Amino acid sequence: MRIITTPMCKDLLDIAGIDNYNVVMPNEIKDADVVITLSETKCDIDKIPVKLNSFTQLYDSIMTLKNEFNTQVDLKRVNEIYDLIQLNDQNKAKRCNIKVKVYSNFLKDTITDMGYQITDEDYDYIVVPDYMNDIKLTDNTIVVSSHKNVSRNIIKRLKSRYELLENKLCMQQ
Repeated sequence: MRIITTPMCKDLLDIAGIDNYNVVMPNEIKDADVVITLSETKCDIDKIPVKLNSFTQLYDSIMTLKNEFNTQVDLKRVNEIYDLIQLNDQNKAKRCNIKVKVYSNFLKDTITDMGYQITDEDYDYIVVPDYMNDIKLTDNTIVVSSHKNVSRNIIKRLKSRYELLENKLCMQQ
């Protein structure tokens, strides 16, 4: 079976124990039996969509691939993700009263997983991805890296995103 994935998903496949695949850019997806890529990526090949915007989504995506391909996961990294989910869950209560306006679906997933309130009115902060150039930046705007200047290591990428949001949103209350 010929499996392809994109650079943003490569680490996911490694954690899930899939070791026979090719990495291509999203615009080069073709000639494969199945593609494993982000759910929002459009393609004409049979696809296993994954979401990698939160620790919970990452864990669920790993388990989906493990079950689909009957693989042995990288237990050390899966346990690390599970521990990060538990730590995040412990901190949700202190975040629930912070109101956040969010400009992107991937960041909405992260903000929701962290336990913040998403609203378009009477918000404390605005969270935007780094690719949105048409948003007026204010003192309460937090810019989050998306694809550029982020680690390919999915755990490091998510940890840095969660830490940034925690430091900017929660610590100032």
